[in-house]
Amino acid sequence: MWGLADCNNFFVSCERSVDSSLKNRAVVVLSNNDGCAIARSNEAKRLGVKMGQPAFELRDMIRSGQLLALSGNHLLYRRISLQVHDIMRRFVPATLDYSVDEAFLDVTGVPFDALANIGQSIVDTCLTEADIPVTVGFAPTKTLAKVATELGKKNDQRVWIMNDTYEINSALENISVGDIWGIGRRLARRLYDEGIYNAFQLSKCELTWIRGNFGVNGEKLWRELNGEPCIELNHVGRQLQDSISETRTFPRDESDFDYIRSRIVIYAADCARRLRGMQGRCLSVSVMLRTNRFHTEEGYEAPTATIFFPSPVCDTNVIVDGALAALERIFNPRKRYKRAGVILNDITAADTYTPSLFAEQDAEQLIKSKCHPNLMKTIDNINREIGVPQIRLASQLVNGQPGHNDGYSSSFGAPGRNR
Repeated sequence: MWGLADCNNFFVSCERSVDSSLKNRAVVVLSNNDGCAIARSNEAKRLGVKMGQPAFELRDMIRSGQLLALSGNHLLYRRISLQVHDIMRRFVPATLDYSVDEAFLDVTGVPFDALANIGQSIVDTCLTEADIPVTVGFAPTKTLAKVATELGKKNDQRVWIMNDTYEINSALENISVGDIWGIGRRLARRLYDEGIYNAFQLSKCELTWIRGNFGVNGEKLWRELNGEPCIELNHVGRQLQDSISETRTFPRDESDFDYIRSRIVIYAADCARRLRGMQGRCLSVSVMLRTNRFHTEEGYEAPTATIFFPSPVCDTNVIVDGALAALERIFNPRKRYKRAGVILNDITAADTYTPSLFAEQDAEQLIKSKCHPNLMKTIDNINREIGVPQIRLASQLVNGQPGHNDGYSSSFGAPGRNR
């Protein structure tokens, strides 16, 4: 059996854990720049608020007081996520932290009769210690555990165990193929065209047909729906990621180079901090710009530039310098940009670096002269102790004001936060 522990309405629940006045109220948490709803309380769902619904469509409800909109506080969500995942690890042999609010529970060797108590213990402890409601589902595979958790939420049951074949088939009959974990819109349309509308129909297709039309991933999904565990999550729980990115949408279309430059510095500095947090170094930094695809009269453009370092780095100053060099390559003052981002690639462990015999020594020495590992470590420790990044590069300031809060200011009357 596999379990899936999923925090209910996680971002809203985090806000309620630090502000009890939000409980039993219709609340949504908004995305970067307060563009759309990314988390909804059950009360907000009953008002008809949809996931991803643009904030301007909710303006009347917000102004009338029916709905309370909050800007995202992602530092808070990260802290509570770590706390909740630590709680889950107490009760099972192993966990796979799948996302900020979900973890797969490996209960290999645990007696079936003990699953209900384990699930209830996780639910009770998360509520008592973190004030976060959690639903736990158990089933023979990870895909079916996802289904069990959703059934628990719909039936207002905090623990849902699904092992009986008849029960599993009945559940699959009521799940659209588009709602199955791992099936996107394009694949869902293909299945609809083949007359396959629910998960049960998909599970009863011939395996040879599945393999021929949907490849190895389709076969794995088919086997999971039929109770055979075969999806491995090798990327989950790894200390090093393949890449780190930070992208944001601007409040308005921007052609001001100084403004965009400050955003790139902010994003690059944040990526560098996260890179050091995972004990890694990167060999390249990329910068991307995007114009507004809805302003067709100007034409959509999506330029990207990459700067390669002669040796792996993790110092904020060096990464920021590389990002700004990339920005200067692609910035066009005659264009107005709606989105920008920074991506760190070619990440390796900090303690496994071997210098290249063929790297240009002058460039290598220049990189080393700009790196200050003790300074970076001290700044990271101070910011971590404070809980809010207070020590920044001067280039992160816009007109003398901190620019780190970009994307978190509130609109449509939603209460903002100073960080």
